[in-house]
This record gives sequence, C-alpha cells and structure tokens, in this order.
Amino acid sequence: MIRFATTLLAFGVFAFAEDVNLPAPELEVKMESGQIVKLSSLKGSPVLVEFFSTTCPHCQQSAASIEKMLRNYGPKGLKIVAVVTEEVQRLGFPEFRQKYGATYPMGVVKRDDSYRFFNLSVMKPFYVPSYAFIDKNGIMKTRFVGGIQLPPGSTELIELTKNVEAIMKPAGAPAAKASAKK
Repeated sequence: MIRFATTLLAFGVFAFAEDVNLPAPELEVKMESGQIVKLSSLKGSPVLVEFFSTTCPHCQQSAASIEKMLRNYGPKGLKIVAVVTEEVQRLGFPEFRQKYGATYPMGVVKRDDSYRFFNLSVMKPFYVPSYAFIDKNGIMKTRFVGGIQLPPGSTELIELTKNVEAIMKPAGAPAAKASAKK
C-alpha cells in the first residue's frame, strides 16, 4: 500500500494539465529590477508564464527548455516571465542565471496570487514548475500545474514547443491539440 501511494504521489504531481480557454487572471509580478509588471500589459503578445523555484531540480532542468523557447520564439513575439513565490529567492536569480544559462525575465509574485492564478485551493500543495500558455488576446489556453506529463517518446522541450506554437498562431487559426492528459 505504501509503495502504491508513493507511486501515485510521484506520478500524480505531474498529472494535472488542462486546456483552459479562459481569460488569464491578472498577475502582478515584481521583476528582478524591482519594477512591477502586470500580466495584462503583455496582452497583444503570446506569453509563457513559468512558476518555478531556484532550488527545484526540475526547474533547474527546465531552464534550458525555457531558454530555447526564448531564443526560438522571442524574435517572433513570445514573451516569457518566470516567477517565484518567495521574495528571498529573488536574491538567487543571478546565480540561477549563471549556473543554468537563463536570460529570460524573472520576478516574484505573492504566494496567494499563484493559487488564485491557477484557481487552486490554498489547502493543497502548489508544485513547481507550473506553466501557463496565454495567447495574444490574453486567453490562457493551456496550463500545467506541477510539471508536464510526458507522453511516451516525448520530451519537455517537445511539449513546451507544441504549446508555444499553439499560442503563437494567429487568431482564428486552428490550434494544435496539446498532448497533455487531463
């Protein structure tokens, strides 16, 4: 029974992914510079929001994939904002950048705002990395809470690319179906 519960926990953390298709909630991000940026100010551009922790091994590994998204899609208009929920982690941004090659914008949001953003109960744990894919009209198309569940033969980079390409499409263009399971 303990082995079964451990297996569920290990795989369950990465199982919550869903198509949303609702307006993205407002989110105020205190950027590394101290400037406050509202997510709504990025409307008009597709946005990938990553909730992460500088000390999370999965988040550290995902830095390379997020950086590739920035290099490949930033010139085409993609905005990336990576956020932590603890002000003290902002002090670790320079080391994180140096160690994992992250050049994308980073900031801090209030812990409760992260729960509200994903419409989660504060009574449950919030796992990172978590992602939100928002199109240029401000519609959150897909979200992954607690990582990306990878279909057989896929990688995190492939799944991020599919979802970024879906939010990069012009309005009215058919979106690619995300391969994440509900």
